[in-house]
Order: sequence, then structure tokens, then C-alpha cells
Amino acid sequence: MRGAVVLALVIAGALGCASARTPGEVDAADPVDGAAPIDAAALDAPEVDAAALDAPALDAAVIDARVIDAAAPIDARIIDATPIDAPCTPTWTNLLGNGGFEAGVVPWTQTSTIIRTSAQMPFAPQAGTFAALLGATNNANDVLVQTVTIPASSTGLRLRGYNCFVTEDIIITDADVFTARLETPAGVAVETLLTQTNSNTAPICAWLPFTWTATSGGHPGETLVLRFQVTTNFALLSRFALDGLALEAQVCP
Repeated sequence: MRGAVVLALVIAGALGCASARTPGEVDAADPVDGAAPIDAAALDAPEVDAAALDAPALDAAVIDARVIDAAAPIDARIIDATPIDAPCTPTWTNLLGNGGFEAGVVPWTQTSTIIRTSAQMPFAPQAGTFAALLGATNNANDVLVQTVTIPASSTGLRLRGYNCFVTEDIIITDADVFTARLETPAGVAVETLLTQTNSNTAPICAWLPFTWTATSGGHPGETLVLRFQVTTNFALLSRFALDGLALEAQVCP
């Protein structure tokens, strides 16, 4: 009898739990919209096998671990440090030899005794004991020359030095003439640097510095002759003295 009572209570509890479901609640055992019941076993996914994910260890040997060869420098050739189109600062370079005449005549050529010692002159040289004196006599035709080679990079020419021009002839116009010029070895005039006569010459000697610039360019690579010439008439002397000469070319060193 006691067992029948217990069984009845169990059945009643089951029915009470079933009736406790709220309206619309879906039981996992009931089909949804005609679908087959969801089988809990179907959701029981097999345990993810860690071995399946066990990726092989990265083999350090696969990665090319060769040491970068430090002994092979990266293009160790020296970079050329020469500036590209480096700007040039032109300088003046003297082309004359024995411009102060202290070594005597060579490399000058003279038609008479033009290069003289101080004892042979009516006044002292500008410096040292030698100078060039043209027009020391009447009816003179004195010529003093030196041949020079102009550098290929020359962009300008100039003649510098000291002169002492003096005349006694203040009567006859342009009777005595001094000329300084550049010419070819064949004697063709290239440019006249200066022409002066007794008419614009003082009666007293005074050594003065001068610079006579060639206006016809630097004459690069040419061979030129620097020529001094004085012609005088029959009376009243005009003397044209030179010292400390330098024929300079403007070049890039």
C-alpha cells in the first residue's frame, strides 16, 4: 500500500512539471516547424584534437640563417670626390722671361743696345741695375721683341710694368713714336697695346706703373711676339725706357 502511494506522488510530480511549461515555450524534444528534433548528440562535437592543430615546429634550418658575409663590403669602391664642374678662379700668370732685364739680353732680341746697365743710361733703372732704353739716339729705329706661347685656357692678356718716357722735342709734332704691340711670328699685327709720341710725353723722367690690357681676347694656344719699337727723327731726343715687365695671361690653374 505504501509503495502505491509513492508511485502516485511521482506520477503527479511529473504531470505538474509538464503543466508548468509556459505557453509558446519550445521543448527540445518537440519538432520546430516540422523539423526533426534537435539531437543533443548531434551537437556533441568531438573534442578538438590538439594533435590535429599540432603544426610542425618551424624548422630553424628552413630559414636561411646564413650570416651576412661581412667580409664582402657593399660596393666599397671609393666615390670620386672630384667636384662636378668645379668652378675655376682665374689667376694671372706671367709668360715673359727676364722681364726686369737683370739677366742680360736672353730671351729678348734687340736691334741695337737697348738693354742697358744703369751706367749706360741717363737716369737710373726703376729697380735693379738694368732697364730697356729705346730712342737713345736720333734717327733711331729700335726694336725689342720676345716670343711667348699663350696657354690653351687663356681668357685674357695684359702687359704690366714701369715706364719712363721723356722728350726734348716739344716743337715737331709726333716726330718720335713709341709702339707696343702683339703680333704673329710672321710679323702680322694682332693688337696694338700702346702708341705714344713726343707730343704727349713729359720733359722729365718719372717711373710710372702701367697696365696695358689686350682687348682682342686671351688668344688661347697662340704663339705671339711682344714687340716694342721706337722711331725718332733727326734732332731733339725722345727716350722711352721700360723696366719690370710682365706679360700675363688669365688662366685657370
